[in-house]
Amino acid sequence: MLDSFNGRGKAGVFFVVLGGVFLLVGMIGYTFTGEIEDVPTPNTPNQAFFSGEPLPENFLTPLVAAELTITWDRDDVWIGLVDADEKKRCEDVPSNFFTPGMGCDGTSTNFVAGDSGAIASEGFTWEMEPGSYYAALGAKDGALPAGTEVVVSYEVHLGHSLLSLLIAFGALFAGSVLMYYGRT
Repeated sequence: MLDSFNGRGKAGVFFVVLGGVFLLVGMIGYTFTGEIEDVPTPNTPNQAFFSGEPLPENFLTPLVAAELTITWDRDDVWIGLVDADEKKRCEDVPSNFFTPGMGCDGTSTNFVAGDSGAIASEGFTWEMEPGSYYAALGAKDGALPAGTEVVVSYEVHLGHSLLSLLIAFGALFAGSVLMYYGRT
């Protein structure tokens, strides 16, 4: 079959195969999971405590859409996500004991996803954006005893973005045109 194409037609076959594979892989997607570690035990009621390490970043944001789902194992805590600037702001503010309403509790923290009303059995989902984001953990009703462990899990599903769909269809179209005009 390839003998019936000149160089342009063979390039067209390459683009059609590449576009088809890119389209198929994006439609199937890829999912990976992990746990958020280094989150201190919330030993003050309704005060946000932050993970030491950021969540994995989506550095391919224009090409890959990433949807993050976070769940945890205890109903007596809440979880939210904050960006690096909000985490720094919260670390610079004294606790709510000294400045009511100015600290980083469940209501005055600027969450990008989740909040103090988040429920463990449901978790929450967020379309990932570029940047560094940290998990914020807080106790709902009262402080948890020191050493209490909260297991926070995440699942990231990668799939097509608008740009990746345009690239895939563009490769299919360009390859088809090259194949048509590259026949001998």
